[in-house]
Amino acid sequence: MVQLVQHNRRRQPVERRLRRRPGFSAIELVLVLVVLILATFVSIQFGIALIVKQTVAQAATVAAREAAKGATPKELECIIERVLAGHQIQLGASASYLLERPAAVVNPQTLALPTGGSLPCPQPANPALLGNDVRVTVCVSLTAHPILNILEMYGVDFTGRTFHISAVAKRE
Repeated sequence: MVQLVQHNRRRQPVERRLRRRPGFSAIELVLVLVVLILATFVSIQFGIALIVKQTVAQAATVAAREAAKGATPKELECIIERVLAGHQIQLGASASYLLERPAAVVNPQTLALPTGGSLPCPQPANPALLGNDVRVTVCVSLTAHPILNILEMYGVDFTGRTFHISAVAKRE
């Protein structure tokens, strides 16, 4: 019984201290809400980035498959635009593609690769293409999607960054 009384005496000052600070809970709530809201925005931001990356990968895969079947660069533009259209991304200043067909090239010094869009899309070095392979590289600016840069004010800025995704297919 004595221990129980001593335990209650120790708890009373803590309870009195908490009762003396009525605004303390409101400050805690504000601090926790700021962190939770920021975590929500980060989750949305990276979720959208992953969806756009998957869409770009799908566009590259479909375009490489069709290029292996013999599609022209104009047909590839239509195919890529159709896949990217679900995210309001169009070939042009914010998206482009690069088509590589090594067997069709007679002189590597005068290599003119068919491209679409004005966004710079570098030619990847890996994987090395064999004679019957076709590679399509799709490049999309991360600011091409309308709400993709929502964390810019918090220091997470995607301006000037791009997805470069390649797909390789064998000619039929």
